[in-house]
Formats: sequence, C-alpha cells, structure tokens
Amino acid sequence: MPAVVYAPGALGKGLGKTANDLVIYKGGERFEIVAVVDPENAGRDAGEVVGVGPRGIPVVASLEDALRYKPRAFIIGAATVGGYIPPGWKRDIIRALEEGLDVYNGLHHFLSEDPEAVEAAKKSGARIVDVRKPDKSLFRIWDGSVLKTRAKRVLVAGTDCEAGKNIATMELYLELKRRGVKACMVGTGQTMLLLGARGAVIDAIPSDFIAGVVEKFVVEADGDGCEVIVVEGQAAILHPAYGHVSLGILRGVSPTHIVLAHVPGRRVRAAFEHLGLPMPEPEEELEMLMRLNPYPSARLAGLALNTSEHYRGKADEVAKFYEERFSAPAVDPLIHGMGKVAERIISEGF
Repeated sequence: MPAVVYAPGALGKGLGKTANDLVIYKGGERFEIVAVVDPENAGRDAGEVVGVGPRGIPVVASLEDALRYKPRAFIIGAATVGGYIPPGWKRDIIRALEEGLDVYNGLHHFLSEDPEAVEAAKKSGARIVDVRKPDKSLFRIWDGSVLKTRAKRVLVAGTDCEAGKNIATMELYLELKRRGVKACMVGTGQTMLLLGARGAVIDAIPSDFIAGVVEKFVVEADGDGCEVIVVEGQAAILHPAYGHVSLGILRGVSPTHIVLAHVPGRRVRAAFEHLGLPMPEPEEELEMLMRLNPYPSARLAGLALNTSEHYRGKADEVAKFYEERFSAPAVDPLIHGMGKVAERIISEGF
C-alpha cells in the first residue's frame, strides 16, 4: 500500500525512529513509502537524511505536497515526549482522514477515541489504526506451550534502549529468507508491526499477560510451519525502567538462540543521561538472559553491534574485538549484514 510517513522535525533523529526504519526498508512488507513529510529536510532523499544512502523516497515540506504522490495511507513516524499529538499534527491528521487516507498511529494518544478524528474517518470511509492500542482478546497467562514448539526461537535482546534491535531483527529475518529458510518475525513494538511483523505493542499489555501474549504469537508462528521465529526484544533485562517488559518478552519467547544488540562505547543509559545511570557490561546482560530464560539450553547466536558512532574501519575493528571476546559472530547489521549470525542459527540444533 503506498504510504506517506509523517515526521516533522524528526527524520534522521531519535524521535523519528519509526520513520527512519520505514525509510531504510522502504516500508517493509506492508507499505510502499512514497514520501516523507519533514519541512526541515524538504527536497532531499529520505535515505540520505537517515544516513543509509538514496532510497528514492522524496522528503516534502507538507501533507499537501505529499498528496501529489497519491498515498493511500498516512503513517505517524515521529514520537513526542508523552505520546501526545501537537495541534499542527492534528490538523494534518484530520486532513489525511478527510482525503480518505488510512491513518496508522503508534502514539499513546488513541485517535480511535478522538471524536474529531472519528468523525473525519466516518465521513470519508478511512480507517484509523491505533497500533499501540491493546487487543484484550489476546490477554493470556504464559502456560509453557512455547517450550514444545519445533521451530528455533530467536530473541533479539539488547543491552539498552536504542541499541539497534529493530534493525537486527529485520536484517536477520531477511537474511534467513534469502537462505531459503521459512522464517517468521514477531514484533513487540509499533515500528516492527508497521514493517509487517505479527505481534503486539507489548508495553501496552498489562504486565501479567506480557509473557503469555508473546508466547501466543510464537506458538502460532510455529503452527504456521515457521522454521525460525525471530522476535524483537525491548530495552534490556537490567534496565531499571523497562526491565520488567524485557523479562516478560524473554519468558514469552523462551529462546533457543539469543542475538544480543549492543552499542560499543556507550557508558550511560540512553535517555537517562541526566541520572548518569551506568551501562553494565554486555556479559552481565547475557548472563541474566540465560539465567532467567525458561528454556535452559539457549545459545548465543551472535552480537548485533550499533557502530554508527565509529568510522567504517573502526567498525570492523570493533566487530572483531567482540567476536573474540564472546567467541561468537559479531557484526553491525547495516555494514556487515547478518550472514554469519544466520549461518550459526541454521547450523546449530537445540
């Protein structure tokens, strides 16, 4: 479906993580991105703004400019602190609905509960999709059925927030498919769901049900005949703010293989710099993942390194250092690909 991504002032920045990933993968398996709205970068190629090279996706100054590319969907690709919708955004969202564009919203502000948005959608026949809004019919308690699946279960865990788990998940999934493996992808955040993964925005699920909801999607993927199920993790087990969500995902997946996403050189927690929260060593995170995993024999499939702060030669050097340190493949997914990690998963039993 042709879609415009709405990311004013956010493309290429941390607040535009959803927009950035949609640009990198040109919409993934669900959308074809035809334009990005960001006045600050109008006239440029979106891929160049994100830093991955040309993607053939124009950045435009306004929704009116984007409508020339005949989108059928409008994706909110930027986040605000607290997940609210600024007045200027609201006007463009209503305009998109009036034009008949389906609106995909990953913010905490649910448009399906906003009278003005609902009325605009009703008049045009457009759909409002609040990606973060939980489906209560999914709520269930973990029951251990995931431990009986035949598929290899791969959790892309992390040592922190913003460590590159989305990229690692997508790159591993695509690499497995290229190698002829019947791979499936389970998303736990709005970006991966927009890119085509099955799943739910897991931080919107009540804590009692997190493990059970993740387990449900993994078991269903196994029932569909998937040979390898790649699951996107969130934050980190040792994260003081979000570790409870990470733990629920770990138990829901009960992974046979773990890919650890890490940012070499990061000394304090992302977004918590004001507290000076120190980063533990990756070995500490891995130890907790292994210890708290209901499946007792998980293997480290490799490390996915975010070396964006290093130049290319340094990135190669860093990857080699971690490969020797962990006796496992270590790669930057966007530089080296995930071939070595995929090969390890395919070749190893469990």
